[in-house]
Parts: sequence; C-alpha cells; structure tokens
Amino acid sequence: MEFNKIYIVFLILIISCLFISSVSAHESSDFNLTNVKYDDNMSSVGDEPIVSGDCCADVEKDVTTILDENKTWYVEPDPDNPNQVQAPTVQPVINQANPGDRIVLNGSFVHCHFRINKTLNIIAAPGTSVGVCPHHNHPTGSNTFGIFYITPEASGTVISGFEFTNDFFSIANVQQNPFAVLIDGASNVGLKDLVVNWTGVKVNEKNPQDYVFNPILIRNAVNTTLNNLFLNNSGVGINVENSTDTKIINTTVINSGVVGILIGNNSSKIEITDNKLSNKVIPITTFLTVDDLSIKVGTTGKLKITLKDENYATLNNKNVIVMINGVSRNVTTDENGVAILNVKYSTAATYYVTVSFLGDDYLKASVTGSKIIVSKKATTLTAPKKTFKLKSSKKIAITLKSGKVAIKNKKVSLKVNGKTYSAKTNSKGIAYITVKLSKKGTFNYVAKFAGDATYKSISKSGKIIVKK
Repeated sequence: MEFNKIYIVFLILIISCLFISSVSAHESSDFNLTNVKYDDNMSSVGDEPIVSGDCCADVEKDVTTILDENKTWYVEPDPDNPNQVQAPTVQPVINQANPGDRIVLNGSFVHCHFRINKTLNIIAAPGTSVGVCPHHNHPTGSNTFGIFYITPEASGTVISGFEFTNDFFSIANVQQNPFAVLIDGASNVGLKDLVVNWTGVKVNEKNPQDYVFNPILIRNAVNTTLNNLFLNNSGVGINVENSTDTKIINTTVINSGVVGILIGNNSSKIEITDNKLSNKVIPITTFLTVDDLSIKVGTTGKLKITLKDENYATLNNKNVIVMINGVSRNVTTDENGVAILNVKYSTAATYYVTVSFLGDDYLKASVTGSKIIVSKKATTLTAPKKTFKLKSSKKIAITLKSGKVAIKNKKVSLKVNGKTYSAKTNSKGIAYITVKLSKKGTFNYVAKFAGDATYKSISKSGKIIVKK
C-alpha cells in the first residue's frame, strides 16, 4: 500500500512537469506572424536550396543542428500600414529566426531600421524596396539613422537584391546622414545586387543636399565582400574604416558628392576590381528616358532607352547599363540616341529597372528607372455537353489552350455529382476524364484549370446527360 502511494505521488510530479513545460513552450511561441509566411513548395531562393520548418518552434538546439535545419521566412508589410515603426513586421521575424535562416522581404517597406544580431540571409523579392526612417534614430542608440545595422553577432550575414529609397527625407525632424547598410565589427559579411538611388527633390525650405546618404559603412570589419552594387547621389558611396580584407567588385558609384570609395585609416588588404566611378564634376547634364513595359510570360519585349543632353540633343554610341533585379546588362545607343534591350521572363511579376549612364569627360552621369510588368497568359477551356448510355463508359474531353496554342501536361479537374476527377492534358491540350454516374439524368459539371506561374486560371461549366 505504501508503495502505491509513492507511485501515485511520483506520477503527479511527472504530469505537473509536463504541464509546466507545455505552458512555457506555448508562451514562448505566442507571436503575431500575420504578415509572415514560409513556403515548403519553393525549391530555391538565391543560390542554395530552401529548407522550411515550423515557423514558431522555440526549442534550444546547438548551432550545428540549427544550421542543418535552416528555414525560410517570407515577410510582407502590414497591408494597412507599411510603416516599420508603427506596424513592424520585419524586426520581429529577425528576432524570432534562428542563425542560418533565410528571410525574404516582399513589398515596399518604409520607416525602416533593422538590427541584425545573428547570421541570416536576407533577400529581397522582385520589386521590393526599403526606405529609411526620417523620425527615429537607429536602435544602435548612436544617434544615427539607417536601415540594416549588422552587429558582430551577425557575422556571416548576406544581404541581397534590395533597392533603397529616400521617399521620406523631406519630413525628417533633423538633418540626416543615413546609411543603407552599416557593418559594425562583423566578419564574413556579403552585400550583393543592391541599388541605392538617393534622388532628393527640394521641398519647401528643405534642401536634399542637407540629407546626404552614405550608403555603405564598413567599420572594424573583417573579410567583407561587396559585389554588383549601384550607388547614385551619395556623399561617400562606400566608407571603409579600420577594416581588413575588404573586396569591392563590379560596383558602380555615380554622382557622389565627396568620393565614390573612401578607405579610412587603419584599413588594409583592400581589393577593388571591375568598378565604375564617375567624375565628380562634368560640364553637361544628361538625362535618360525609359518607358514602362508590359508583356506576357514567355514573350519577348523590347525595353526602349533614350539618352539626351540638357539641350535635348540625342547622344549616340554611348554605353548604358541596365540593371534588373540585381542583374546588369550593357547596351549601346544608336544614331538616334536609342538603345533597345530584349527581355523575356518565365514567371509573372513586376520587375524593377534601373538604367544608368556613367558619363565621360564631357557628359554628366544620369540614372532613371522604370518597370517591366510580366502578366500571365490568358487561357481558354472547352467543356462540351455529352450524352451517354447508362451502362457505357463516360469519358469527357476537356481542351485547354492559350490563344491557338495547346497547353500540354497541365492538370485539369472536373467536378460532377459531388465528386472531383482530374487528368493531365496531352500534347494537343486535351485531358480525357472518365466519370462515374450510375443513374440516368442530366448532371451539370464544372471543369477547372487552377493556373500556374505562366497561365491564368479558368473554369467552365458543361452538362452530362445519361440515358437508358
């Protein structure tokens, strides 16, 4: 009997511990992730495969295990308020993520100042932009304004694909000199495929020249790599202070007020290769024009770029750089000052374009932007009316096309009498679907193609008549 009492007490203690652990785990994951998503279906973002997991897990693991179980977070701004001070969606995810995770930002984020204190891969989806906060100091507490602040704990972090904007400088409380990225004491940090287009316009008594942008600050850092950056209208484009092993590759800096790249004291082992820096003072102003382009997935569109000087004279035989989502191409203007770039995409999206002319001994550099809107192809679905005998096989031929072109190897579904059947289209765009109907009558059905990255979704109704 005494043994049974001891056994019961022991069981109560075990149950109590499990209950406390479960409450603690629940509280640690009680986190509003309304604008945070992750997708197990995507195969890659950037250069490595994605591995997604439970977005709310909060279990202590050693670093090796965490890096083996990396996942990808997808973050959008609050649909009602993109202000990252008033309605933050990015910093909470940075705080929640594990070292080695990916964070993909998608949308236009404003009033941003993000503190990165762990190893992360932060990627911008096509069309994503981030704007500096005009009213609040960065969380560093150092009276600085800026966007991405990388601490020593964030060594190994990579930031890629972003376009940094200054839409809100005119409502700033004080004169600012913000940064796009500040690497402060971290090592092995990579910045790639970034655009900083600081285009101030004088508003009332404020002059944009009072709001200089020093895009990239590298302080007390080791082994930093910058690759494929475009910086326009900065004070100092890239400022390296007390840092070693800095590589600046394939980077363009134009219209810098002070200098394109500044190597400060106590910095060593600096590698600068394949970079383009425009002159500070060039006599004649130039301007570029490029129209927005709308095309369908899989079709070729022509992006038309025109270069003229301040007297509206066309400039021929000039090299123009076109950067689309971090990928740059060179085109040359013809005798009419026009350059054409052929573009073609396999995925529907809005692709943002930055076009730059670097200038020469007689012409100022210039830059402009546009967008390429790639939409899905329209589809047609043929759902015929068919009559069958009660005991015969009932096979419906559903035809899927885009214009006159058959769409092959696509899943088409058919719902009739409460049941859903499906089949894939053949080379002629036809899906043969056999249905089971065991009584006579007239049955309405709905055939549907769900759509994909190339083709729009579509549905159509039809009838099946079953006779004796």
